[in-house]
Amino acid sequence: MLAHDFIELFSDKYNLFPLNSKELDITNLENIETKIKEINPDIVLNFAAYTAVDDAEDIWMKRNYDVNALWVYNLARLTNKYNIWFITISTDYVFSWENKEWYNENDEKNPINGYWIAKYLWEELALKENKNSIIIRTSWLYWWWKNYKNFVNTMINLWNKLDSLKVINDQFWNPTNCKDLSLAISKVIDNIWKYNWKIFHFSNETKWNWITWYKFAKEIFNITWIKVNLEPCTSEEFPTKVKRPKYSKLINNSDIKLRDWEEWLKDYLDNIKK
Repeated sequence: MLAHDFIELFSDKYNLFPLNSKELDITNLENIETKIKEINPDIVLNFAAYTAVDDAEDIWMKRNYDVNALWVYNLARLTNKYNIWFITISTDYVFSWENKEWYNENDEKNPINGYWIAKYLWEELALKENKNSIIIRTSWLYWWWKNYKNFVNTMINLWNKLDSLKVINDQFWNPTNCKDLSLAISKVIDNIWKYNWKIFHFSNETKWNWITWYKFAKEIFNITWIKVNLEPCTSEEFPTKVKRPKYSKLINNSDIKLRDWEEWLKDYLDNIKK
């Protein structure tokens, strides 16, 4: 979804060579090197990720480490070998989630589950293997496409099917719109000599200290004027196989800022109506 929006926004600005999993086996070092020599890029931008958090603990554990660790290790080694800039997208999940304050770019990482450990290795290997690596951490990505399954679309689709909606109100974070993140990545690319070996935290800005799923849902229905019986609840009422972060807020200390989350939510909902 992030790659789709980046390509849509910048296919005319940059000479892009997008590759999907059918075109490149991302676990095969020889195939990756062949493709890099064929394209000869100035920058390699990695959008690939395995994101099935629960399945990463067992049935798809190998896939998780292949994509979220081995792939990045291979890319970092090869881009370093050919003196290519390397930008890779990481996650807020590398932290322990117990800090009630915002997480800064250089705060200590403490992953506790398979998916998070793979992402931790992703970052460590990228920075170790390529001196020109750039890490971009983000959180709770949302794509605007109306048929895509995400929280915004789910809320809108459920409101007229249920008498009331219970939404978690004890997980704190900041959401990120894919188009806004793509714009921020473009600014990094345009000034890449300034940002080598840097870690960014890119999520939409917030006017409040805390945003929860409940707060997010409430704003969705406020903007759309949908009347719904919305009830806050705890995480324990919706158990998952893997623990989800309670505090997962990223602070952006760079000179590249994303707009407020309410602004992009209004744009998102306007696009859904089209």
